[in-house]
Amino acid sequence: MKILIGTPIHECKDYATERWLENVSKLQRQTVADLFLVDNSTSTDYVEKLKKYCAKYGIKNYKIEHFEVTNNDPSNARSQKVEIAQEMIRREALKGEYDAWFSWECDQIIPTNALNELIRIMKSENCMMVVHNSWSRTNPTDLNTNMGCTLIGREALQKGWFLPDKDGQISFDLSDCYNVDETMFKKRVLKNGGNYIEAYGIISPIYHLNHVVEIGKASKEAL
Repeated sequence: MKILIGTPIHECKDYATERWLENVSKLQRQTVADLFLVDNSTSTDYVEKLKKYCAKYGIKNYKIEHFEVTNNDPSNARSQKVEIAQEMIRREALKGEYDAWFSWECDQIIPTNALNELIRIMKSENCMMVVHNSWSRTNPTDLNTNMGCTLIGREALQKGWFLPDKDGQISFDLSDCYNVDETMFKKRVLKNGGNYIEAYGIISPIYHLNHVVEIGKASKEAL
């Protein structure tokens, strides 16, 4: 399968990004996949840092795009940027004729055979999308319901999208944010005749990285 690893990136996740890109480089040694990063930081400065990380870990088949959104409502700004980035990745996967998009959050460290395992499940279960979740980064007792470690087949990418729709057309008018999220993407896939499965615990361990917390002279990393 021709796979695109596609991930929204922001400078606020820099505490995890270098370690994550090292993980990407190790996974790419087991499964051939291109990397597409969509940066929504406040400037293009972070793009240069990402390029240095990629060079450090020998990642060559990658592409980085940057965009910025001015939003007067900060409560919606973060989620809207993520959905715009995901829509950009969806379109890149379709344009590049990829068989699937591997949606992988930049603060999750996974086993290097994880993508191969998702491919195996997709083929054996004959499904368009395998949504594999882990526990919440901020509360390990809660399970995620997003798409932080998900393989989305090309047919599912054709049936769903991440932006609002008006009169049957995809719109960049984010004032209609009620139908902009990953849950709506899943619903659109189902509504348009697609299918998917949810899985927990098959890929293990998954480390959901949190900020480094300083305690005196020592430090610990919340995983």
